[in-house]
Amino acid sequence: MKGLSEAQLSFKADTSRWSVAQCIEHIALAESLLWQWTQGMLKQPAAPEKRTEIKYTNEKLIASTIDRSAKFKAPEQLQPVGKFPSTAAALQAYTARRDSTMAYVATTTDDLKNHFIVHPVFGTLDIYQAMLLLAAHSERHTLQIEEVMANPNFPKK
Repeated sequence: MKGLSEAQLSFKADTSRWSVAQCIEHIALAESLLWQWTQGMLKQPAAPEKRTEIKYTNEKLIASTIDRSAKFKAPEQLQPVGKFPSTAAALQAYTARRDSTMAYVATTTDDLKNHFIVHPVFGTLDIYQAMLLLAAHSERHTLQIEEVMANPNFPKK
């Protein structure tokens, strides 16, 4: 995002596609929502019996999330509709949440493998997988931003 003009941040290849600014807003919203969701589930009792409900390996979860050939409609609460005062504010919120998440993952002793969420696309995931999903989701939208910027009509300034 550094050095991009407002025209570049708001450029959309067509009305069905997101701009760079919208991608940034979306990942900022998703980072916060998924964090809150996982932390809420960690407050519930461990449920190791749910491990049998997991359908994705860690590797398949990451690959499926990053795969840009599969399109998903973001849930309403994660739709980019200008919830931040600026793209810079969205990026700052994302970065702060991501830094905090990374610090948590590096130091936690929480039982991430025996607490679960039920994701609307991937089904049952343990919290460890939810953290992998969070990272892969950001990668997915980084790739999307690169696609936007590679468009031949992307503004030069």
